[in-house]
Amino acid sequence: MLGSGAMQSTAMGQLGSDFINDTDAHTGNWGIIYCISACTFAVLTSAVDLEGNALMTGTLTGITMSPGMLIYGNFTTISLGSGKVIAYRL
Repeated sequence: MLGSGAMQSTAMGQLGSDFINDTDAHTGNWGIIYCISACTFAVLTSAVDLEGNALMTGTLTGITMSPGMLIYGNFTTISLGSGKVIAYRL
């Protein structure tokens, strides 16, 4: 469970971050993805806890973002087709 102010901590990078610049599949728990350079996501999977009972998951593929763009969510898998991102941990 996330504590009070967790999204603020995520936005400020206080919970840590991962720099991703390869095409390997990375797993973890991230709340914000920041594109450093133009990037394409081969796979971007999110999982949302539905009141502690089940997880709703979804996968996006082929999404392209410009440098400086942010995407918010609860991401569990990141695989880039190209580009560089910083993924901020939850």
